[in-house]
Amino acid sequence: MESRACYRVDLLGPLRVRRKGHPVEPGPAKQRAVLSLLALRLGDSVPVSEVEEAVWGGVVPPSARSLVHTYVARLRQVLEPEHPPRRRVRVIASTVTGYSLRAETVETDVARFRRCVAEAEKRIGEGCREEAFHLLGQALDLWRSPTLGELRSLLHDNIEVEALGAAWVATSHSYVGLGLRLGRAAAVLDTATRLARLEPLHEAIQADYLAVLGSSGHRTVALHRYADITERLRTELGVDPGEELRAVHRALVRPAGRPPVPRPAPAVPAARRRPGCGPISGPLHWRAGDIADLAALLAKYRAVTVTGAPGCGKSAVTLRAAHQAARVFTGGVLTVDTLDLSDRRQLERRLARMLGGNGAEDPVELLRDQPTLVVLDNAEHLVDACAVVADRLLLACPDVAVLTGSRQPLGLPYERVQRLHPLPVPQPGGWPSVLSNPAVALLAERAAQARPGFRLDRRDAEVAVEICRRLDGLPLALEMAAACLATESLDGVLRKLEGPLDGLRPPAAGPESRHTSLRAMLDRSVQRLDVAERCLFQRVALLPGVFDLAAAQRFWRPHPSGPTDVRVVLAALVDKSLVMPVGTTGGRYRMLGLLRRLALETGTPGAVTSPAAELPLPLSRPLLPAGAAGSGVQTSEQQ
Repeated sequence: MESRACYRVDLLGPLRVRRKGHPVEPGPAKQRAVLSLLALRLGDSVPVSEVEEAVWGGVVPPSARSLVHTYVARLRQVLEPEHPPRRRVRVIASTVTGYSLRAETVETDVARFRRCVAEAEKRIGEGCREEAFHLLGQALDLWRSPTLGELRSLLHDNIEVEALGAAWVATSHSYVGLGLRLGRAAAVLDTATRLARLEPLHEAIQADYLAVLGSSGHRTVALHRYADITERLRTELGVDPGEELRAVHRALVRPAGRPPVPRPAPAVPAARRRPGCGPISGPLHWRAGDIADLAALLAKYRAVTVTGAPGCGKSAVTLRAAHQAARVFTGGVLTVDTLDLSDRRQLERRLARMLGGNGAEDPVELLRDQPTLVVLDNAEHLVDACAVVADRLLLACPDVAVLTGSRQPLGLPYERVQRLHPLPVPQPGGWPSVLSNPAVALLAERAAQARPGFRLDRRDAEVAVEICRRLDGLPLALEMAAACLATESLDGVLRKLEGPLDGLRPPAAGPESRHTSLRAMLDRSVQRLDVAERCLFQRVALLPGVFDLAAAQRFWRPHPSGPTDVRVVLAALVDKSLVMPVGTTGGRYRMLGLLRRLALETGTPGAVTSPAAELPLPLSRPLLPAGAAGSGVQTSEQQ
């Protein structure tokens, strides 16, 4: 409803005062500051002490109170020149402790803005999105300067000014998001641009801006903008773009047209296969079932990704499955380890060289008519680039398939994901069936390689089982422990596992080893987390081995620049294989013992610990029994 007030004070830009439609000059800076504060608190009594603090900041002169009274008297004279001094109270009224700007005679753009936003929220609740969109547009039209430059200079560190600025950001974000859902990208482009400039490190805002640019025909600008955002996030915050930004980027880079249809690769003789499948490890009898399942997926689909926790053997399984599938690809198998690559151009250059080019050619052109299996290994640190390259190859080359090993999926809509789990670990005391357990068998086999003549007997079986349990059945961790047996006993290795993760170090790393310690093996996953993901990762490490969504919500403290919904961040941790869902019904999760230890070792006090009063009751006492700290022992439910 429109106000009938004859005075108007506009604060959403340079201060502007009108009386019956005619401009009024409010006076010098301090006098303008007094009027601005009263207008911000329209209709409320503002104590003189609050006026003093807002106008002068932390250094209030002794004469401040009398100066406030003087400024009010002068403002009354400017606003009501036709009334005698003692009757000039229609606009600025005196109260018991201070002054009040009368809401019945004064209208402010701030009040109009708040009414429009409140009405828009009501319309959204009623499902009237078109009306809400119109109202939000009206609210934002009132703003002449989103930075509130003059208001900030007049009122020192005023919390209401900061709240007003935050309201513009929130309203603009809602307006842009609603415009995208209504197909009005062009209408919200200007607002999205201003918002993105004001909040350059807010990933959700930047994601919406990229989506608006793409939807309004500025795809190239959006791609350049994504590169700028990525660089700024890495330089200023030390983080990579989150999933929301990456998802918009993937939508931008995907060419128009239908996604590739899953289809089996053609069965052709192996005689024409290009060499270069890469080195293949020995038989992986403990992973025979996983390799068979992966081979079956490769026979049906052209985009397959193997994911799993750090150290679960993704590379070994991926390369073994690729070796078995090579007979049906006359173009050969191209295995690209992306670990030393930093961007998409480096990946494309390496592919071009592997295809016989000099690195400058487009791999799509070199592969177009050749049935080839492209293997992208260790892709988790280069997910966006791998997704773009894989998408281009699969769309343009109908006989190409892409097999990826990564701790998280590429996010392609037609991608098929196989999640690799740790090896099962036996319960103690099951000799001689212990020897047939995959985790124990792997430990014994690798131990015999490290110490010729090593043989696991019944006396050592209990210690071997405990080592496997503390290492969560992760093949790479088991191989590191076995390598230590070249100089240590089984009991010595177990003692190392009772200390920090960095204590388990193979005595002599091979030329192809990338991990100097158990800690180094795990660290790479955590280094890829953004701020919100790292915070939740460290917090859920304090929960029991198996926990539910409600427990994670009790521990969640949203980061200012991240999502507010714990489910979004928890889903990201699941996506990155740092938390695993339990069962098929959803709602329950678990974290490997080694990852819990890593979170507790790397967490900062403010991020990981909470006052005892804030913790769920079972967590107000130590997580592990005395003497077992850091052991990573799993419950039977975790097995």
